[in-house]
Formats: sequence, structure tokens, C-alpha cells
Amino acid sequence: MSDPIPALPGHDVLDAYVDRYGPRLLLWVWDRAEGGLHRHVSCAGFGSLQSIPMSAVRLLVDHLRAEELIDTVDGPGAVTGAPVVTLRAAGADHARRLQALRANAAERTRHAARAVLHWIHANTHRQPLRISGFLDSPDVFFLGDALSRSEVARALTYLAAEELITCEGPPFHHDVGSHVALTSQGVAVVLAGVTDIGAYVAQQRAYRRPAQHTHIEAGTIENLTQGDSDHSVHTSIEMHTALQPAGLASLITELAPALDLDPAALADLLRSANSLAGGGVPDDEPPPDRQRGLMERIRGCLTSAPDTVGRQLLMDAVGQALGRMLGG
Repeated sequence: MSDPIPALPGHDVLDAYVDRYGPRLLLWVWDRAEGGLHRHVSCAGFGSLQSIPMSAVRLLVDHLRAEELIDTVDGPGAVTGAPVVTLRAAGADHARRLQALRANAAERTRHAARAVLHWIHANTHRQPLRISGFLDSPDVFFLGDALSRSEVARALTYLAAEELITCEGPPFHHDVGSHVALTSQGVAVVLAGVTDIGAYVAQQRAYRRPAQHTHIEAGTIENLTQGDSDHSVHTSIEMHTALQPAGLASLITELAPALDLDPAALADLLRSANSLAGGGVPDDEPPPDRQRGLMERIRGCLTSAPDTVGRQLLMDAVGQALGRMLGG
């Protein structure tokens, strides 16, 4: 169910190949070494399992060795051309993280949506294109573990609901159609190189959302965060569809004390808001990647707060700010 190794004309193709098979090989070695750091593992079986030539296995072994995740040793397998390796401590730690990631339902769903979208784009010449072919492709694997039929069906349902694909014809799983095709928006997502489909969808929703003009008077912040429907909310703070980082940080700092968060979560939220504002230094905002990470952390803190108007306001503000960044 895997591709033969390509001719590797450039770094991009090589990186894509290593990204696909490197984690699988590390997890395979970790499993057979049973986590032990000095057990010799021949990689001959991995090549057979993945249907890739030994030259590809050696390429992957060289990559993992360069990353200081495994070591190569002399052994009986080496005589026949199959590398023999041992796991390093960093490799065992990384394999455990990959194992946890592979079992994470949200990560599997994100991978399924992305993989299905790109598989459809790569096979548009096949008409009608049946999604059952995806199950026999290398793309069905997430870190070496194949997605289930139901996981693929959930990805199809999500992508169709967001108008990135169409699913028609005979059922593939329950009421999900088996004939798939990209919409023009789906093609645009692939061509733009979007890797986080969920973030892209959130961005598009933010763009389609009518402009908001939320007015908050400082004296009513306590009522707002506690869910009071007090109509004495007047013009004092005006929030449009997407605040700049400093403005967002200021709003979070102002509303945070009344969100009823536990002390540790409140401190984390305020630290993140302060970092987003550049630590209070004017014109010293963090770079975009750091801003996005801080906003995601802030959103995580807010999810633990009780569901109040103030919490929803901040969740919307963070979502709008993230949407502006992704669109920029």
C-alpha cells in the first residue's frame, strides 16, 4: 500500500518522503526494541512491510541517525544490506510522543481531512473518483497507522459541509457518498498549500461574519462576565472584527479578573496576554508565529472558564484575530 521510492530530484520530494516514512520507521524500531536502548533491530522487515526497496530504508535510517534518534551497528542483517539499528534515548522519547500523537483523535481527524483533500486533488483524472481508492493509498496512514473507514467518512462529511468537496453516488459509509470531487474552494485550498484545514475554515467563517461593533463600559465589565443581561452597556470600548495584538491583549487583561478562572489558569492567561502585547514595550509585538501560538494558548485558557458573555466575547475576539492573521 506504499509508493516505491521516487527518483528524489530535489529536497522537497526527499523531505516529503522522509516525513511520510520516517516516523513509521522510528515507531517500528521502538516497538521491536520494546523501548530498550541497546537492542539490535534489523530493518529488513520494515522494507517488506512498507513495500519499499532497501535503498529507501537506508535513506530513512540515515535521516533518523542524523537526527540522533537511532544508531547503526554491525550485525547479521548488515551483511545482506539491511541496516541494523539501536534506539537512542532521544529516539525513545520521540517515539513515545509520536505514539501519543497517533492515538490522539483530534490529530487523526486533522490528518484525515488534509490527506483526503490532497488525495482527491492528485486523482482528479479518475472519473468517477471513488473514495474507496483512498483506503488503498499511502495517504491513509497516519504515523504508520491506517485510518478507519469511519474516520475517513467523518472527514468526508466535514469537508462536504464546509463546501470543499462533494460526495455523491453510492454510499461509502452510512449516508456518505462514495464519488468525490473538489469544489473550486477545495482546489484553492490545495493550491494555496493550506495544511491546517480547520484553521482555514475558521478564517473563512470570520471573513463571512458581519462586522461586529461591541461596546463595553468599564463599569459593566463585572456584569458582562457574570452573564448579566444589563442593558447599561454603552460606548466605551469598541471592538471590530479583528483587534490588533496589543488591543486584544488589553481587552483580555481588562476582562480576565472577572472570568472566574482558577488562580493558575488566570495567571497563565494574563502572562500570555502580556507576552502578546510585547511585555508592555511599545512597538515590540512578538513575530506572527509567536502571536499565533500565544493566541492559541489564550484560547485554551478561556475554554476552562465558565460560559459567560465575557468569555464568549473574548473567544470571538481571539478567533477574529487569528482569522486576520491567517488571511494576511
